[in-house]
Amino acid sequence: MKISRSYVIKLQNRIQALEADLAQAVEEGYANLDAEVMIRSAGLVRFKQHDEGRYLGASSGIAMTRLVMELAKQNTDSKTIKEVVPETTAGQSKDTFAKESSKPTSKVYPLVSDVAAPNLPSRELTGNLIDVFNRTAQYLLPTLHEPSFRQAVEDVYQGSLDAYKNFALRMVIAISMQKLDTSYAGLADSYYLAALPFLESAIRPMNLETLQCLALIAQYSLVTPTRTASYWVVALATRLCQELGITEESGITAETSDAILNTMQIDMRRRLFWIITSMEMGLAHSLGRPSGFGISPDHINVRFFEPVDDQFITTTGVLPGAPLSMKKLIAIHFFKMRLIQAEIRRKLYLKKRPEPKNDQAPWFKTMNDKLNDWLSSVPMDDEGSGFTESWFEARYNTIVILLYRPSPQIPEPSASAACRCVEAALYNIRLQREQIANRSVDLTWVFTQTLFMELNTVLWALSYPEVRKERPREEIEEYVQLAKDGIALASQRWPGVESALELYESLIAACLKVYDGKEEVSYVIRSPSSRPSRAVHYDAAPPALSSGSTAASSSASYQAPTTADSSTFSSYVGSDQASDGHSPSPTSLRDFGLPRHFQTNSDLDAERIQPLFEYTTAFTDVPFDPNSVYNTLPTAFPDFQHYGQGYGGSPGFMGNPAYYMPSKDENLYLGTIGDQYSQYLHAPYAPHQPLQSLSQEQQTELMTNLEKTGFSKAIPPGYKRPEFSNSYDQ
Repeated sequence: MKISRSYVIKLQNRIQALEADLAQAVEEGYANLDAEVMIRSAGLVRFKQHDEGRYLGASSGIAMTRLVMELAKQNTDSKTIKEVVPETTAGQSKDTFAKESSKPTSKVYPLVSDVAAPNLPSRELTGNLIDVFNRTAQYLLPTLHEPSFRQAVEDVYQGSLDAYKNFALRMVIAISMQKLDTSYAGLADSYYLAALPFLESAIRPMNLETLQCLALIAQYSLVTPTRTASYWVVALATRLCQELGITEESGITAETSDAILNTMQIDMRRRLFWIITSMEMGLAHSLGRPSGFGISPDHINVRFFEPVDDQFITTTGVLPGAPLSMKKLIAIHFFKMRLIQAEIRRKLYLKKRPEPKNDQAPWFKTMNDKLNDWLSSVPMDDEGSGFTESWFEARYNTIVILLYRPSPQIPEPSASAACRCVEAALYNIRLQREQIANRSVDLTWVFTQTLFMELNTVLWALSYPEVRKERPREEIEEYVQLAKDGIALASQRWPGVESALELYESLIAACLKVYDGKEEVSYVIRSPSSRPSRAVHYDAAPPALSSGSTAASSSASYQAPTTADSSTFSSYVGSDQASDGHSPSPTSLRDFGLPRHFQTNSDLDAERIQPLFEYTTAFTDVPFDPNSVYNTLPTAFPDFQHYGQGYGGSPGFMGNPAYYMPSKDENLYLGTIGDQYSQYLHAPYAPHQPLQSLSQEQQTELMTNLEKTGFSKAIPPGYKRPEFSNSYDQ
């Protein structure tokens, strides 16, 4: 049968038309992505296949990973994440330690131990380990009063069975060993296990010594894959701070009828408040969750502790003529940074506010001035602790990225903001790579997470043509390789990290393809306010509010809290009353709920502080009482077609939804990459490959080496660090 030529031409034209329609549909799908919804949306990430989803909020940076994935998808034919990262790649993980153990010339000591250390080290070695603790950990978090602790050590060696003294000593030994070298991580873990039998008795009094114990556990969890997740430990410490009344200056110095506080106790109460507050603020920021203290930084009125060495702080007072302590000044400066970080988080990552509307607003200049003042006043002498001016400069750049990257308040930063982020990220990548090479920095979990954040920032910024014009591909590739090198070296300390790096290999390659297209093309995900408005049509009018209650009956009064007198911190914190004006009182149920799917674009004006949702009993058979907090949430909304019991998420936006839900495939990759957050939440940390455990024989071998050589040789005989590539420092 002969087919006419005209029919073939007709089919060809039809195919071309369908291809054009498909291309247009893909383009419109990308254009419909809403940056603000994507960044503000809560993230429920599964770190394990059968685990419950874990909440990661906006400040955690998980949204930056989503933006990077979206950019990578735009450089594929199918516009799907599966084309960027095949499933086979997503499931792979290298067992580096097992490979190295098989080499006859190499010996890799496990990172963890299942055997508690039976005995304390020699008195001399213990003294040296305490010196390591005092020269490093105490500079940032002065948890212990050093002369008092040394006396406690003497008591333990004299046979004291005091639970606090025995627990604190073994924890200090464990933390100090973790700071020596990765090869001693398993030995350190054995002393962590040795401390645990004393834990219950040590924390039972629920006093300042209990807080010190919890702070030591939290410090240890940040430098090793430990069995105790810092998120829960710091949460308990936060509650204890409130119980002891040390969250207010008046509570710090308050005396009871049966207890008179001395100078040393008051100073330690202030110290522990700032240490726990710093940890809690840091975790709230890293996970995007509310702070357990429930107050903004401008309400903190607790004074800083005495800026002198502990030997000058006695029960009767601070000795006259005591010089300023660089150790205490460094700690105080770090805590001031936490206040700036918390202020930025409150303004940009929490409630939607009328101001600032963009990154050119006066508030950004104010924050820049605060940051510059903070950096210019960095203590210049680190006294060998490692907290040098460059260390604080890296912290400064991290805060700059937090300030200018996409946030719920400013979901679509300007090109100049993106350039500022890239500049800060690239500087940090090179600096931190040098710090790793010089072994001048601890490979803590926070440090490792920062490397991922900087890599995400660089890749996201490539969506701006201005960034690509300013930073050629060769330069970006060089810094990306430096970041990958640093992450690979950090994976020696944190098993599981390297599997995320494998996924980034594919994401990086896809993101760099933006250089292959037209230089002026922008891949920035826009917000509705920056796109031309489109009319929204509905087949039926939205349902009215149910009768029986009025807006007035459901309104709630609100009075802004007064700002506490905190002149000590006035240069580091701000006030909502000063910057935002008064907060309007809610006038109806709509002011408290979820976004309304039937709002028009004009209703979604940027002036609105909160998204709205009109709740009505027409949606459900369950009665709704607007004056009660005990109401059942609806399971379906008739006019909200994309939400219901069977809703499984969508890889993009359909219509005008109220939130962004990653696809099943995206969640798979986010979960693997999100392993970097699981250290805060899970115990034990579960890498993709099972960890070997330190044996009793290896424990004895490591301890013998430390006893003989001291700290003159950081690496035990026969030990060789795992190799990753020729470019990595060994």
